[in-house]
Amino acid sequence: MDLQSKLNQVQGNESFLEKIKRWIPGYDGYVNRDNARELDTILRNQLAVRLDTNKIKITNTVSNLSSAGKLFEASNVDKIDKKNETAIAKFKSAARGYSGAFDIVKIKEERLNQLYAFDESLLSNVENVCSLFSELETASATGNEIKEAVAKISSSLDELILKFNDRENILRAL
Repeated sequence: MDLQSKLNQVQGNESFLEKIKRWIPGYDGYVNRDNARELDTILRNQLAVRLDTNKIKITNTVSNLSSAGKLFEASNVDKIDKKNETAIAKFKSAARGYSGAFDIVKIKEERLNQLYAFDESLLSNVENVCSLFSELETASATGNEIKEAVAKISSSLDELILKFNDRENILRAL
């Protein structure tokens, strides 16, 4: 579902008073931009929550390695845990595409749409990372291919973080 259809859905759920406010000149555009920012924030928070589920898989992996007497391999798992935390922090703390009433640089609706589409495109990357963490958890239970699984996750997290850093380019492009 694209941003405009989600904005229409939000607009459809407004109260009678909120609908009346939209008749005030300039208010409608302001509310739409604010709703777009909020929807983008919600999307990024959902991506962060999805990455946060990897913490359980990491704990299970370390436990499995410890039980198998392969705790020395847990140091590599600790590195990807830190990368996962970095990605979560980036998603949660990213700029909202906000521009105040008196800001010189204004963020237009087209730019907000680009931000939302960009953040939505990260969903497949996040799902890939999560599935790789599941594979690591399984591999740790059997004791096979731990290093390969960690390397794949590390690479995928690096790719996700680098891709997310490109988000700043959308905000900076004027």
